[in-house]
Amino acid sequence: MTFGRRLRTYLVGVGLGLLMVYIFFGDRDLTTWTPEGRVLIAIDSSTHIISDLAKCQMQCLVLSDSSIYKIQEVADVIFSESSTQKKPCPIYKIKSTWKEEKYSLTWEVCEFDEVVTLNSILKEGTECGC
Repeated sequence: MTFGRRLRTYLVGVGLGLLMVYIFFGDRDLTTWTPEGRVLIAIDSSTHIISDLAKCQMQCLVLSDSSIYKIQEVADVIFSESSTQKKPCPIYKIKSTWKEEKYSLTWEVCEFDEVVTLNSILKEGTECGC
């Protein structure tokens, strides 16, 4: 068997394998197994508590609970600014751009209790007296 024939056979096998993987797993969201995806899912699926500071900041920024969820939908976890090793409840900093404005949220995630607490929400360029 020549090298060209072996290469073609290999490529046909790889192509069929890729096609089968796409057929079986094409409709799955594969981002849920990443650390960022796991944190965002934990925040979305847990009971929410809003701290007094966050309530004050929400009033200052004229944000409702529903707008917090919309901000959360397009968020990214910033692990370098988070306290991921804090026990029992790590603190995650999340940044998001919503309606052309940049927000920074700080969540305390207690997965064991299935409770997350919004500690603060800041908008870039806006200061609140809280």
